[in-house]
Amino acid sequence: MNCSDHPIDMRYGQLASNKRINRTIYRCFQYLMPEDEHRFLRAFREQAHGSYQAMHTFRELILGAYLISSGFSARYEYLVGDQTPDWCIMDDEGVIISVVELMNFHVDKATEYEIDRQWKDRSIAAVWRDANKNNVDRLYHCIWRKAQVYRHLVEKLAAPYVIGVFADLRAALDLEEVRTCLLNDGSGIFEMYPAVSGLLYFEESCGRYQFRYIHNSLALRSMDLPDGRFPST
Repeated sequence: MNCSDHPIDMRYGQLASNKRINRTIYRCFQYLMPEDEHRFLRAFREQAHGSYQAMHTFRELILGAYLISSGFSARYEYLVGDQTPDWCIMDDEGVIISVVELMNFHVDKATEYEIDRQWKDRSIAAVWRDANKNNVDRLYHCIWRKAQVYRHLVEKLAAPYVIGVFADLRAALDLEEVRTCLLNDGSGIFEMYPAVSGLLYFEESCGRYQFRYIHNSLALRSMDLPDGRFPST
């Protein structure tokens, strides 16, 4: 589906205080099934604009819209037993062929507090990148925890498991740090958790999201996702 040239129908009014985010939400809605659109609509109406939870929901939406825009059939919080992964990719017969779960990577709390303090005092902030903790160490443990969340579910489904990672701008994460966590000999996440089929990394620049996929060559079940950009135009 290509919705880039379609007029944007903002029929639900303002769902985010930021106009660019609000417009992006509606662009994403053009890709979703009605049931999933209403799940997001309910969440945005219940969550405070700009809150941590609202932004997490927004990035879940971005992730799913990218998957669907890339040609996959994906459902949001699809009930599987008693679990609801962020996204399930389905085949033409409605069988789950992959589970995709989002992880947001933020600056550590101490640095976040310092940035916020400087903004309040001077409307400008200057700190060392992730000054109080090591990016790679924190990232490794975040991915490690996420790798275990749906490990048993995907084993039961015999389906690939993909972890989506959104990199917050203030954390100054780069792709090589992600690769270090995944691919280090003896301690890499991919080697330790072959149930993880790959990692889809994305970051925002000027309202557009760049996606890069890292495939796990040691995975029990293979899943290939494209690199790309959303919105594409």
